[in-house]
Amino acid sequence: MGIRNKLSILFTILLGGCAAEVAPDGALEAEELGEAESALCQGALSATQEKTALKLIDDICGDTWCEGDNNFAFLALKCRAGAGSAASNGTCTLKLDIIPRVDETPAPRYRRRCTTHGFSGFASLVVTSASGYQSLQPAFYDALSECINELEAELPR
Repeated sequence: MGIRNKLSILFTILLGGCAAEVAPDGALEAEELGEAESALCQGALSATQEKTALKLIDDICGDTWCEGDNNFAFLALKCRAGAGSAASNGTCTLKLDIIPRVDETPAPRYRRRCTTHGFSGFASLVVTSASGYQSLQPAFYDALSECINELEAELPR
C-alpha cells in the first residue's frame, strides 16, 4: 500500500473519530449523531452541567441584564478546553436571543453568541458550596456581563 493510501486512511480515521468508536473486538461501530461522544470529541460540559449553568445565568439575569431595555433567552452553552494543559486556555460560547421590549408583536429576536476566554469546564463557570448551593463564578459573570453589554450596544435602534 502506498504512502498516499496510508495517509488517506489515517486522515479518514481522524475525521471520523467523533462519529465511530472501536468495539472491544476491534471492529468499528457507527453511532447515531447526538449520542455519547468519545472522550476526545466531548465538550467540557456534560448536558446536566450545561443545563445547570444556563439556569444560573437565567436566574441572575433578572437582577442584571434583564432589568434593562431587553429580555433574554439563553439557549446553549458550549465549552472547549484549549491547547496545552492550562485550564485558562479554554473558551465557552453562550448562544442567546436578545429580545427588545417593544410594542411590536411579535418582538424582534436577535440571535447572538458570547464567547468568553479563560474558561474550560464547569468548575470555571460555577461555584458549588459545601451545602450544595451553586452560583456563577465571579470571573465568568464579569466576562458575560461585558460581552452582553457589548452585544446590546450593537443592536439596531
